[in-house]
Amino acid sequence: MSTEQVLVLVAAIAAVWAAFFATRADLAARRAMKRFEGATKPVPNIVFGQAAPGQSVELEVENLGGTLAAGGIIVHVSDELYAGELSLPDKAPPRRISLPFVVKAWKRQLEPQCLVLIARDATGRCWDYVDGGKRIKNPRRWLSRQLRDLRMQGMIDFPKVTGKETR
Repeated sequence: MSTEQVLVLVAAIAAVWAAFFATRADLAARRAMKRFEGATKPVPNIVFGQAAPGQSVELEVENLGGTLAAGGIIVHVSDELYAGELSLPDKAPPRRISLPFVVKAWKRQLEPQCLVLIARDATGRCWDYVDGGKRIKNPRRWLSRQLRDLRMQGMIDFPKVTGKETR
């Protein structure tokens, strides 16, 4: 084996060694980011109260995670839809909020159901809690699609969540 071949072999071994540790460092950084994200992500817990037909519905909202800078909620109770915005500090005690009536629903629901629950944390990231806390990359487009699916375009908007200016 010549000197050049030995140098090429040593360089190849060094490259494999560096790639191995770079991959381990990348995986460790990803795990750390997930832990940080889990610690700072707001986790709202909602308990439904009683609602009279045509009146506002009472909810008790508790934030079990990071700061909920802004949020939007649409709830289907009986045969009516209620909607509103909310914001809660980090690990806040339960807070009672009242959601105003928006429109009659297209079908009757026996149990109260949350149709849309979107939350924006202090860093500006948005989360969909109806779908298990999935991250929303483009909240404006996501909310527009949700409202179109619910046939509620123009009835309700969450400007604090989407970043749109109110008119």
